[in-house]
Amino acid sequence: MFNRNKMGVWIGMAAVLLLVSAGCAKEQTDEEKLAEAIKNSIANSVNKAADPAAKKEEPTVESKLSEISNFITSSIWNEGFVNIGWYKNSGTGSTGEKIDIDFTIDRLGKAMEKKAEYNTYIQGLDAKYDNVKQVWAKLSNEADILYKQLKENKPQANDKSYKFDTGLFKQYSEAFKDDVGALKTK
Repeated sequence: MFNRNKMGVWIGMAAVLLLVSAGCAKEQTDEEKLAEAIKNSIANSVNKAADPAAKKEEPTVESKLSEISNFITSSIWNEGFVNIGWYKNSGTGSTGEKIDIDFTIDRLGKAMEKKAEYNTYIQGLDAKYDNVKQVWAKLSNEADILYKQLKENKPQANDKSYKFDTGLFKQYSEAFKDDVGALKTK
């Protein structure tokens, strides 16, 4: 962490060194060159500390896979398939509130587009992640099957005869979550 008091001292020293070096019109001495280098170093440090983008690190494969696992749970499962399952059985969402099924399916479609981006990412992983890649292939395919069903034959509220079996999706998503979690402990 950057200490503001130390930063102030360094900036003050840099200002003094700048004034000293500016006052001399002749060729710089070794001390003046050193002072200028210190001043530039301090300025760069201050700029980096003030720039939040400079602090961002590239995500690890494990953190990206964890992000994908969370996405599957929230955007595909909870906000999509779970609510749709409840809607066909009870006419409401999973929390008992009224839902717009067309809107829900549309939002699920947007999540499926994001899933396609994750497909590309996961397919590009090296052999170290073959287990995760195999489970993802099953999970992604099952999500595609269920979404296609919804697009071709939208459920109606309280339609107990509408078959919407999410068992395989749930099995694969739990396995994916477990495999991703296991990567973090290695």
